[in-house]
Amino acid sequence: MRKITDRQFEALQTIEKYIKERGYAPTYRELMSMLGLNSPSTVKGLLDALRRKEYVTWEVGSPRTLKIMHR
Repeated sequence: MRKITDRQFEALQTIEKYIKERGYAPTYRELMSMLGLNSPSTVKGLLDALRRKEYVTWEVGSPRTLKIMHR
């Protein structure tokens, strides 16, 4: 497993907390707000990097299917 950046780690922690509290994953816009970001494309970039590094996965075209693979 590849090392992740501090920002990616923060996103991973935020996603994990959200899923534990609600039982489902946040949307891009919810995650954007929680991380203090200005663009959904930045969130997509973070999630794409985490997926490439095998920390998360999701079903394409299905909302809220984001899952944490490794911690």
